[in-house]
Amino acid sequence: MNVVVTGGGTIAPIDDVRQITNVSSGSFAARIGEACLARGASVWHIATPTALLPFDRQARFNLDSTDLASEANRLIHLAQSYQNVRERFHPVVLPKGTVETYARTLRETLINQPIDVAFLAMAVSDFEPIAVPGKIKSNLRSLDIHCRPTPKVIRSVRDWSPNVYLVGFKLLSNVPDSDLIAAAREACRNNRADLTIANDLSTLRQGRHVVHLVEPAPRDEFDRRVETLGPDERLADLVVASVFKRVDIKRATATDNA
Repeated sequence: MNVVVTGGGTIAPIDDVRQITNVSSGSFAARIGEACLARGASVWHIATPTALLPFDRQARFNLDSTDLASEANRLIHLAQSYQNVRERFHPVVLPKGTVETYARTLRETLINQPIDVAFLAMAVSDFEPIAVPGKIKSNLRSLDIHCRPTPKVIRSVRDWSPNVYLVGFKLLSNVPDSDLIAAAREACRNNRADLTIANDLSTLRQGRHVVHLVEPAPRDEFDRRVETLGPDERLADLVVASVFKRVDIKRATATDNA
C-alpha cells in the first residue's frame, strides 16, 4: 500500500505575529502512520509545524524515569524500528501550516505519487481571519476578528485522485453516538469519501478513545454499516487493519466486475 496520512491542526494568521489554531496534536495521525508502516506500507505523512510525527512522538528521553537503563533501551529499540522503515517513510512538514499550503501539498502528493489510501486526519480550520499586515496594537480594549470560510480540501481529493480509498475524519464533542454517526455519514456523502472515522472529543479527554467507522450507506442500512472500535491501546492499528481489509475487498470486487 502507498498511503497518505495528514495530521495536526492548521494555522490561521491574525497578523504577522499572532495566529489561531485548534486542539489537535496530530497524535492519532502519527499512530496511524506508524501502524501503516508496521504493515509494510509506504507512508507520506503530511503534518503542520507543531504536529507530532511518527516515531518522533516517542523520541523524548524521560528524565524522570527511575530506570534509566530501560528508558535508554526503549529509545534504542525505537531507533531500530525507525531504521527498519525509513526508506518507506516520507514526512512532509508544511512550512506555514495554513489551509492553502495544506491543500497545495496534498494535491501535489496525490497527483505525483501512486497513492492507494488517504487518511485525512488533519484538523482543518473551517474559518480563517482576514489577516492584518504588521502587528495589531496590544493596548486595544477589545479586538474584533473578522473571519471567512476556508475551502473544504477533502472535497477536492476525488478530483485529484479518483481511485484513492478516501478516509475522512469527523470530530464532535459530547454528543450522542447516533448524532455523531449521522454527521459522519453526511460527511461521507458530501466529501465523496469511502469511509469517515467519527470521534467524540469527550472520549479522548476521558482517556477512553472510541471511534466509529462509517460508510455512506443508505439510511435503511444505518446499523449494519458502522464498525465501532475502542477503547484500546491498539486503536490505530485496529483502524488501519480494518481500512486495509476494506481496500482489499474493494480491489477484489473491482477485479471481479472487470
